[in-house]
Amino acid sequence: MHVEKNVCDSIIGTLLNIQGKTKDGVKARKDMIEMGIRDKLAPQESGKRTYLPPACHTLSKKEKTSFCAYLNGVKVPSGYSSNIKKLVSMKDLKLVGMKSHDCHVLMQHMLPIAIRNILPKHVRHAITKLCFFFNAICSKVIDLDVLDDLQADVVVTLCQFEMYFPPSFFDIMVHLIVHLVREIKMCGLVFMRYMYPFERYMGILKGYVRNRYRLEGSIIEGYGAEEVIDFCTDYLANVESIGVPRSRHEGRLTGKGTIGYKSFSPPLQLRDKAHHLVLQHLSEVHPYLDQHMSLIRQQNPLKGERWVAIEHNRTFITWFKDTVMKELSQVPNNVSETIKWLAYGPDFLVSCYEAYDINGYTFYTKRQDEKSVVQNSGVTQVALSKDYSSAKDTKSIDAAMSYYGVIEEIWELDYKVFKIPLFRCSWVDNRRGVRIDELGFTLVDFERLGYHDEPFILASQAKQVFYVSDPIDNKWSIVLQGKKSIVGVGDVVDEEEYDHFDETPPFSIGVQSLPLEEDNFEISYMRSDHEEGLWVDNRTS
Repeated sequence: MHVEKNVCDSIIGTLLNIQGKTKDGVKARKDMIEMGIRDKLAPQESGKRTYLPPACHTLSKKEKTSFCAYLNGVKVPSGYSSNIKKLVSMKDLKLVGMKSHDCHVLMQHMLPIAIRNILPKHVRHAITKLCFFFNAICSKVIDLDVLDDLQADVVVTLCQFEMYFPPSFFDIMVHLIVHLVREIKMCGLVFMRYMYPFERYMGILKGYVRNRYRLEGSIIEGYGAEEVIDFCTDYLANVESIGVPRSRHEGRLTGKGTIGYKSFSPPLQLRDKAHHLVLQHLSEVHPYLDQHMSLIRQQNPLKGERWVAIEHNRTFITWFKDTVMKELSQVPNNVSETIKWLAYGPDFLVSCYEAYDINGYTFYTKRQDEKSVVQNSGVTQVALSKDYSSAKDTKSIDAAMSYYGVIEEIWELDYKVFKIPLFRCSWVDNRRGVRIDELGFTLVDFERLGYHDEPFILASQAKQVFYVSDPIDNKWSIVLQGKKSIVGVGDVVDEEEYDHFDETPPFSIGVQSLPLEEDNFEISYMRSDHEEGLWVDNRTS
């Protein structure tokens, strides 16, 4: 954690020339001249100030503004990190007050995006490769066969840093990067040894202090009281407590609306689409789905699968209700309560929310996002879809694809004895509006929407993503994964669900996939695209 923070501080401090954190200055330039290297970067004194020619890592004012403006405009999901906007000073063009976790998020997710349209290509790739390395070693699942490749790649990356950054950049923290892979082999995964939970718990213990003259006694007394309360709570788990408020997190893994409740009567066609989606995905309905498909094929043997699928979607709800009603009249004990109420269909009044907690995520509608400092409306789902090569093709291929969109409305269908939440979304067309670039980033274009006939997904199947504008082309947005937070084992029925890590890296390729640049070593340490060097006051140098 501390290696990552210090390396992040050094990179950002050097790029933005933050006083006290930059590794480039008059002394660093004089050291290089004394060493007999990079003589073109020699400082040039001019009265009370000294001019430092632009090195390959020196940003122009326009590039600094672009870098800071990107970070200033980022909105992340709830619980993902602190508000990054508060770390950016647009007036001074620098980052201030960064904590360890802020550096963690910047280094692994934000920095590779922020530098996409600045810096020479060879410097940009070297920094991006180092960010990819930290992202790879912090994964919750690491292939042992990849560790040796990671070690070899990070050594090459640090050699590239030596070519582009001044020798003063390489303090003990940068050197320790070489030993991180070996440490994983000896001690296990990095995320199991983070300092973040210990530091958070230290904050909890400090909160027990009531008498600042007796710190330890206050902490012991508060800790003991909490242990007693926890024991009593567990011992009386099935008893309704009096005077003790219920946790606001209780029940939120299974689904709970939190903001903006209202009820309304949607158009019948739209409600039937939502109801049909519920029937398609509940396991108890699957035998009826198969039976209906077989019946359509028998009645229409000359029709292709595409026609059968369309006819199935058009007629299944009516057929399902008639079939279940017939079974209830003949053998009512053979029909489960779930199937019976599904056949009756949902209530005409639908509950609607602006925010909903489920699966360990907090989801907002797009309207609520616009009023908030966080971004919780991004959603993705991996779904099996029937793909046809052309409009005339009758044979389909089942393909698993990731779909990306934003939540427009949050519905809760009421089936009298149970409720099922759904998200009504705007989806990006995968054929025209989604692409993956050379660095492995997934980009989406919200001007190219599709799937207007299938706007709904089950809230229980949704995963959270968020979108940041691509600095290269504002028309496109880069997809980053949200962070799932388990709020309590008591809400989870299956222990495997609790132990499951929703691990989806932000990049689809690794460090080794980035090409090595064939540099002209004589000039690779100079900026040739601009001449905005650094001016240093001799009294502060």
